Amino acid sequence: MEKRGEQKIEKNNGGGYISVQSGAKAKTKKQAESATTNSAEPALSGTHKGLLQAAVLIGGASVMVVEILGSRVLAPSFGTTLHVWSALITVTLAALAVGYAIGGRVADRRPGLGTLMTVMAISAGTLLLSDLITRPVLKAAYSAGMVGGTFVAAILLFLPTLFLLGMVSPMAVRAAADQQQLGTSVGNLYALSTIGSVAGSLSVSLLLIPNLSVHAAIISTAVALAIVPLIYLLMKSKGQAALLLLAVLMVGVVATKVMGDEADREVFYKNEAYPVTARVPSSYGDLVVSDYRGARYLFLNGVQQGSLIGDVSHARYAYGLERLTTARGLPKNVLIWGLGAGVFARALAEAGIDVTVIEIDPMSEKVAREYFGLPASVKVIIGDARTETVNLKDKYEVIVLDAFSGDTPPFHLLTKEAFEDLKKCLAPNGLIVANIVGGFSGSASKVVSSVVATMEPVFGKISVYSPNWLQSGKNPNLVTTMFLVAGELPENPAPFTMKVSEEIRRTNYIDSVFASKVELSRDQAIILTDGYAPLEAWSDAAVRAMRY
Repeated sequence: MEKRGEQKIEKNNGGGYISVQSGAKAKTKKQAESATTNSAEPALSGTHKGLLQAAVLIGGASVMVVEILGSRVLAPSFGTTLHVWSALITVTLAALAVGYAIGGRVADRRPGLGTLMTVMAISAGTLLLSDLITRPVLKAAYSAGMVGGTFVAAILLFLPTLFLLGMVSPMAVRAAADQQQLGTSVGNLYALSTIGSVAGSLSVSLLLIPNLSVHAAIISTAVALAIVPLIYLLMKSKGQAALLLLAVLMVGVVATKVMGDEADREVFYKNEAYPVTARVPSSYGDLVVSDYRGARYLFLNGVQQGSLIGDVSHARYAYGLERLTTARGLPKNVLIWGLGAGVFARALAEAGIDVTVIEIDPMSEKVAREYFGLPASVKVIIGDARTETVNLKDKYEVIVLDAFSGDTPPFHLLTKEAFEDLKKCLAPNGLIVANIVGGFSGSASKVVSSVVATMEPVFGKISVYSPNWLQSGKNPNLVTTMFLVAGELPENPAPFTMKVSEEIRRTNYIDSVFASKVELSRDQAIILTDGYAPLEAWSDAAVRAMRY
């Protein structure tokens, strides 16, 4: 019996003998010949190798740019909550995983730079397309709820581009692999991709977001993705293909720019369009100033940060803070965490109070002074409220906590440890006044009740007031502004002497502040600590209340 894999001898018609290779060896030889025949391009060297490295570097950077910019795209509808980042990270990792798998298969079938460049060019197009369809996608996604909606929006807007960028790495490895030094070749490419990711993370946080609109940042990233394929086509003397790619890119860029500028002319708040007077990019999102129906508003990531009508506040919460801050009469000095539009700080300063504000965003001070009349007498310290408070030497009669990161105060400002540090800056018998958004029952009550439970061991008994709840007819399902006060308030508060708007006077808001004292259920309250303070996970109700 003949053994598999050995030669077998057959007699030909002429009486001689010929040797025939076995099926296994013949198949191996055929595959090798086929691989040589189908090889798209010769081994990379020189400029082609440089193009491959540029593609890997830009691809790695673009992944991080898309992921971080995604938070800015989703913020107007879904806030900057834990759910948003969870959705973005999940979609990014899933898209890359599928891209790696599919990219490897495509690379084996069509190896070489040509296919890789095609994928990069398409990713530039899908990125521009995502910006063009952002508004209808966000509107449709919101119907899926706060959690589901973030995932739907992230999938529809960013998954195609991230999937294509995931294909880049295995295709680059296949194109550049040196069989003699395969480990070194692969390691170098992945190191280059990671360097690109580092560069992308730094550029989006230090250059793109602080200086450009989201639309301009997306356009810049798409152009960067398309540059390498364009150079490749020109090097290959494929002039017509290069011209076509350039034409498509220009059409996409112009369409995105025109529609982006049109979208940037207004901002939506509680389902109403507000015209944009000024848009100031910052590291924390675009600060948008709007003049509408006789009032001036400030928006950040879809949330109103303050408003002015004439020379007084148009936002009711500011009057609640003013009433509680001056309950004992005008204090000598006040420390405020968070500037917003600066309307509250302005009112205190105009009443003759020495005001110090700690604000993390330097652009907020610029906007408050330029557009909302924040006087020079208000001292603004730029930095993290908790860090800067530790460095203060003065003692303050009233400390107001009004810092928000999107829809909730930054969790590290509301922990037991943070309050212990804050107490060192409080004058004897001083007041703490905190502005918190939350509900009165169910899961919506977790935020406020937990903050109260955390403050009491440090400051003593906490009183809670909610004028909006009182004026709404004591609606138990309302999610709204609540004021938390630590310190003794007089039975007969000092007369309120500060200026008010006509609406505040007409609705008798000032008098309703002390009449709106509420007792919150503590059923779901926890003590917030630096080790455990899941405020962002509880912020869905606040997101809806502050936007819709």
